Amino acid sequence: MSQKTISGINFRSLVVAGFVAGYLMFFIDHWFSGLFGLFGFFPGTSSPWWMLEHHIDSIVIALLFAWPVIYGIMPGPGWFKGSVFGLLWGIAFIIVELIAGALGAKAFKQIPFNAYFVFTSLILHVIYGFFLGAIYVPDKSGSPEPQM
Repeated sequence: MSQKTISGINFRSLVVAGFVAGYLMFFIDHWFSGLFGLFGFFPGTSSPWWMLEHHIDSIVIALLFAWPVIYGIMPGPGWFKGSVFGLLWGIAFIIVELIAGALGAKAFKQIPFNAYFVFTSLILHVIYGFFLGAIYVPDKSGSPEPQM
């Protein structure tokens, strides 16, 4: 059975990996809420719409990770590639959140921007990346052409 690929990306694996990694990121944040003053920052645990949006975001962000150009330049095995990607994505998220919050974006003003949040966000994004990289199976065909 051949796997479907889109531009060298194993789409089925990407959807599963992105969804599971996003869920585990949320679950770990919820499970360890308050530990050492960390975690518990996810604002949407009581909102099914927020959770749906977070999982969709997790899959969309996984597209960047799985893009053959990015996946190919990341060092090491999948879990390490994902961890590096998660760290870089976490840094980018913090920068965007800082700028958007300063400009008055309501969604970002709700999140407390302090050292605990920054550290927690980095940890959670590395966890997301770890699971994303550990679960995602790249396209092995070597062909960047779509195979439907």
